[in-house]
Formats: sequence, C-alpha cells, structure tokens
Amino acid sequence: MNINKINVLIADDNRAFNELLCEYLDCQNEIIVVGTAFDGLDAVDLIIKEEPDVVVLDIIMPKLDGVGVINKINSAKINRKPQFIMLSAMGDENITQQALDLGAKYFIQKPFDMDTLVNKIRELLYDKQLEVSA
Repeated sequence: MNINKINVLIADDNRAFNELLCEYLDCQNEIIVVGTAFDGLDAVDLIIKEEPDVVVLDIIMPKLDGVGVINKINSAKINRKPQFIMLSAMGDENITQQALDLGAKYFIQKPFDMDTLVNKIRELLYDKQLEVSA
C-alpha cells in the first residue's frame, strides 16, 4: 500500500462526465484512477476487484443506485472497504442522509468545482496517512 497515493474508482452513468472527471483526477500527482463504472452493478464488481481507497459514486445510476452499491459493499466479504464520496444533481435530503448513514464520507451536489472534489479526496489521503502512521 502506497500511503502517498490514493486509488480512486469513479462510478457515474454519465459517460462524458465520467471521462472528464477521470482525466481531471489523473492529472493530480497523488491520485490514481483504478477504474470507471457506468452502472451500480459494475461499480460493485470493480470495487471488489480493484479495492480502491475511495469511490466517487453517483447516487442515481442504472441497475443499482449509489445507496444500493454502498449496501452491497458493506455486506461484502472484502479486506478493505473504500471510503465513499457521493455525487448527485438531486438535492434529496433523505437519500443524502441515507448515504451518509451507511458510511459515505462526503456528499457533493452537482454541478461542483472539480477542486472541491480533489480537496475531499486529499483529505481522505491525509486520513489514510495518519491511520498508517498510528
């Protein structure tokens, strides 16, 4: 495990947004994008396979929504559970609260400034470094 890098998986059904986000995050020295998913079921499969540190996850996706993804990962038998940063264009407080109750670290409403997301990921990298050094 490299404590100076953070592995990120992006899950969003909007392909153009997904690609833009992937390109932006790839430009950050400390962030490695380990995969992208366009629906919830693919996201679950990739999370189990890649074991990312962070999953940037859209709440509303086909096949399985973001809350369902978190539920499946929470009940999966995997070594390391990722941190979740939830994204949504919808400001539904119930869904947001449900995601946070299930363990999502942050909720960011679309549209947002990309640097806001990068800063949240960096905070999680800092937390990872503190955890390893403790």
